[in-house]
Amino acid sequence: MNWGHKIIIVFVIFAAGILTLVTKSMRTRVDMVTPDYYGEELKYQQVIDGKENAGKLSAPVAVSQEDTAVLISVPVELRNKQITGKVTFYRPSDSGKDIFMPLQPDQSGRQLVSRQLFIRGQYKVKIAWTMNDQPYYQEQLVNIN
Repeated sequence: MNWGHKIIIVFVIFAAGILTLVTKSMRTRVDMVTPDYYGEELKYQQVIDGKENAGKLSAPVAVSQEDTAVLISVPVELRNKQITGKVTFYRPSDSGKDIFMPLQPDQSGRQLVSRQLFIRGQYKVKIAWTMNDQPYYQEQLVNIN
C-alpha cells in the first residue's frame, strides 16, 4: 500500500470519529436550571433581597434528615406567623426528580417531608417565602442517604 492510500484511510477514520462525536453530542440531554431561565434571571433582584432579609433572622431555616422524613425547621420569629412560600428540592443531576411543595410549618415551626419522595443523592434546597410583604430566600445543600 502506498502513502496516498494511507492518507485517505487516516482521513476516513478521522471523519468517522468526528461524526461519532457529533452524533453523541446531539443525543446528550442538557437540562437547564429552569425551563424559563432568562425570565427567572430578570427576577433575580428579588432573590438578592430575599437572601439579605433571611440573613437578618436569628437563625437560618434548617433542613435535616430524620429516619423517615426530611425536617424543615423555621426560626422562632417565623413561628405562628402568616408566611407564604415554597420549597424546591432541586436535583442537579436530573431535573425530572425535582420536588416542589408549599412551605407550611406547623405551630412548632416544623415541616416534615417523607423520604419516600427522594432518591439517594444531593439536592439543593431552595426556600422562598414572604412575610409582611418582605421576600426571604435561602439555599442549602442536602445529601439524602
